Amino acid sequence: MRGERRGKKEEEGKENKNEEEAADEKERLKKEIALKIMEELGIKGVGKRRLLEKLVEQYDYDEAKVRYKAKRAFITYRYAKLKSH
Repeated sequence: MRGERRGKKEEEGKENKNEEEAADEKERLKKEIALKIMEELGIKGVGKRRLLEKLVEQYDYDEAKVRYKAKRAFITYRYAKLKSH
């Protein structure tokens, strides 16, 4: 019985490590996509990076969709900002 319990705990530990590694990989990929889009669009700022990271999650890490939505959002933002002055 005790040997079985240890085996189960070791398996659970391995599963947790795999889940953590997968989560770390998603985080890294999310930041990488956001930074790449920021560079392409000439956008700077932490707040805008966070917005892009949320878009990356929302659109299931599809870089093309995120880029399209980001362009639209930032064009609208710039236009509204210019119009208000």
